[in-house]
Amino acid sequence: MCECFKKINWKKVLTAGFVYLIIAFIIRQVEAILTMNYYTMPEYFGVWSKVMMPKAGPPPPSFFITSLLFSFLTGVGLAVFYDWIKSLLPKDKWSRIFCFTCLITGLSFIFFSLTAFLLFNLPFMLLVWWFVSSVIIFFLTAMVFVRVLK
Repeated sequence: MCECFKKINWKKVLTAGFVYLIIAFIIRQVEAILTMNYYTMPEYFGVWSKVMMPKAGPPPPSFFITSLLFSFLTGVGLAVFYDWIKSLLPKDKWSRIFCFTCLITGLSFIFFSLTAFLLFNLPFMLLVWWFVSSVIIFFLTAMVFVRVLK
């Protein structure tokens, strides 16, 4: 096993990952309701994966199960990352929350938003919605991480 994983408190990381799943699920459901018009536009049907939309209409239950699993794994990954770098973050609670939120937001913008804009035929405003939703998720999650992963 990698040396960097030996000091991880896996119980707390898994708890934080589960809380991320809950936060992300709620925010993404609200986002989906507010942006539903993008998913129903025929000119974008080819963009959506067969996992999400095997045929026109709402996603099947298997999509939600897969989405929950991926959200949990994302939450665990972010919690592990936070646990690794927490000693580098400011000691003040709110400074720590904002610093981690900005760090993850910046990484998300670089590694997802810019790439998605360049590579995929997606409506620009949908990308903006996804970015804003992600920032909200990162902020709420950072609040949880600061508390749970002391």
